[in-house]
Amino acid sequence: MVRGGAADRERRLVVAGYLFAVGSAVHMVDHLRRGQGSVTAELYWVGTFALAVQVAVITLVLTRHRLAPLAAAATGFPLALGFFAAHWLPHWSGLSDPVWKIGSWFSYVASSMEIIGALALGVTGLSIVRARGLASFGQRAGETTPSSADSQSAAVSAP
Repeated sequence: MVRGGAADRERRLVVAGYLFAVGSAVHMVDHLRRGQGSVTAELYWVGTFALAVQVAVITLVLTRHRLAPLAAAATGFPLALGFFAAHWLPHWSGLSDPVWKIGSWFSYVASSMEIIGALALGVTGLSIVRARGLASFGQRAGETTPSSADSQSAAVSAP
């Protein structure tokens, strides 16, 4: 088996999906433990939207959907950035919930786990997208791109 081959990258994406799922669950438990009133209305709604995105991308990854790497690369980095901005930057808006103001070691761990999981998802998804090429995600299994079909037909019709 070739190290770093397609099967290895796919396995790493699934592991990253589980890591992100666990980090997301621990972070959610932290918010439930603190109560809904512990965050602003703005952060509540943005967090709810982010949770829907998380569930969608984790589902794609764990079911090994053909678009999972693309979804992971497209969502992992922005989600990690959003979690970092909300929990690790000083208060900057209604979207802020700095962990040091919470005063619980569990909140530090929960936030860190979710950020690490999101980054792992983004990195592993991007590695697959780079290896396969972006155009490969626009094709169904067995299809060829118009440029490869043209070159195949030109090769067949050549004398």
